[in-house]
Amino acid sequence: MRERSLTTLICLFLLSSTVPAATATGPSDSIIWGFTYDWANLDDDQETMTGVSPLQIFEDLEQAAMIAKFDLEALSVISGNSYIFIEQWEDESTTQIEDGDGDEHTVIVRHTEITLRHGSRNDQGIVTFWEDANSSIDISYRASQDALALFDIVYTEYLTSNLEHIGADMSITGSASQESELGLELDLRGGGESYDADVEFAVSSGISVDSITSEWRALEPIDILHQMSIDGSEFDGCWDICGMVSGDYTVSANYDFSLSGIPTEEIGLSADVLDLSISDTVISAGAFYENFDTGYFASDRTPACNGLNPQMQADLGTGADVEVQCRQVIPPFSPGLLGMFAISLSSSFTDSSAFEAAAEELAEEIGSITDEVEDDIQDNESSADDIFVCDDGTEIPAYWVNDGEEDCPDGSDEYGTDLDGAEAMIEAWANSDLQSTMSTFMETLQELVSDNVENPVIDMEDACLTTLWDSSESMVVGAAWMQDGYMIVGPEIDGVGDHSVQFGIEYLVGDDARAAQAAASNLENLGDLAPPSQHDARDIDGLVGDEESESGIFVPGVGVLSTLALLGASALSQRRNE
Repeated sequence: MRERSLTTLICLFLLSSTVPAATATGPSDSIIWGFTYDWANLDDDQETMTGVSPLQIFEDLEQAAMIAKFDLEALSVISGNSYIFIEQWEDESTTQIEDGDGDEHTVIVRHTEITLRHGSRNDQGIVTFWEDANSSIDISYRASQDALALFDIVYTEYLTSNLEHIGADMSITGSASQESELGLELDLRGGGESYDADVEFAVSSGISVDSITSEWRALEPIDILHQMSIDGSEFDGCWDICGMVSGDYTVSANYDFSLSGIPTEEIGLSADVLDLSISDTVISAGAFYENFDTGYFASDRTPACNGLNPQMQADLGTGADVEVQCRQVIPPFSPGLLGMFAISLSSSFTDSSAFEAAAEELAEEIGSITDEVEDDIQDNESSADDIFVCDDGTEIPAYWVNDGEEDCPDGSDEYGTDLDGAEAMIEAWANSDLQSTMSTFMETLQELVSDNVENPVIDMEDACLTTLWDSSESMVVGAAWMQDGYMIVGPEIDGVGDHSVQFGIEYLVGDDARAAQAAASNLENLGDLAPPSQHDARDIDGLVGDEESESGIFVPGVGVLSTLALLGASALSQRRNE
């Protein structure tokens, strides 16, 4: 368990909160349920759950800046869709298989298919400008991110008549990728110094699973599902003695990183030393043979679901209501699937010499860039040929600056201090009203945010978030979010009415889920999942003066980064004074 535990938890998170995908091959009476989410609803849903409006936060930032007497404008937009469906069914007849010791067993064949599709676009922009008599800070920031995940997971497990595991087979296909872009324009002035930058940063990465097929065979029948049916079993699992997983894989990974626009000459480096472009694609195929392990969490039945009976009749879309227990059971599918997914995926991407070689090559390339920068710094430190540009454009030797004589016609080489470069700029900021401006800004922002935080429409402390457990089949057959005795997200349950609060999450079962799953399985690119026609970032492009930009993507924390930049400058100035 020890080394696999972290991998298992990570894969549980991925399977439970990201986006899988499967081909709808189950029978018409299979148990199928799932969710869809439209990310355009995120702001409204966040306000409903927290009482904080993201749009109001942006307005508070701008108003606080106005009161503090500097300019700040910020915009954000997100769009896209996510789909996840879990389908389960059993074959009508039994079959015979051998366990890991070669003993034959008559088994029930149970199938699980997970369909995951996710695509999103997120854009943010911010511009801010502050100035006093001798100093100014002008920042324009534009960031974007595209995310895409497409996975099909087909899992078949073999169970005795007592629902003990003999083993399972699994196949995984799919891909995940993320592309981010960032543009940062800076114009900093103070103390006779100026610093201009137009930085562009882009990074993309992805993995592709052309095929992973794996087989698990236990050494003897293993009782996992029965343990999950016991109230209060909490964290448990199958570690180290549960047989082996073997498999084959064909996978690939890629990355592309570029950076340009850093004014290296102004900080004493060669012109292109920090203009970087690094990319690689690694393809690997092979086989693995590992110990099987997995884990799960199962709580007591939950009568705390707003006073509801913990055993209820739910409409799962099978034509007849099913008795379910209100329990927290994780994962919401067989723990055998979780274990095989974790082992198969981690083995495919860590046991390959191709990936090891690529990692070593990347480390060497980064090390080479670092060495080049260090050599450049040493060379420049020993150079006597540096040039200082006066405010009127006259060039003089850099070592004439602040030597007690005015060598520039306009005297801009003498500041009446022994400071130069960034130190002179920071000193000028320290003697300006920047710190008082930022103090006013932070105090005002805190007041505005406090005034504009409303009580949430719903109180999450009273929420009943639960999976629905079918004890007769020993499987999770759905999930529910109930609030104040009403259903917010989940299937129809006898005695439970729908809540008046609406979210962007749509919960589907039966034929509705089957149709949505089939449609989602055909969504194969970002344009399908997050159509450009539904993502209008033109206002952000206009804000940052990038009218020709193609809208799309996001790097988090735009407003925070800009605010921190100003605060950092103020803090440095204050420390300098002290």
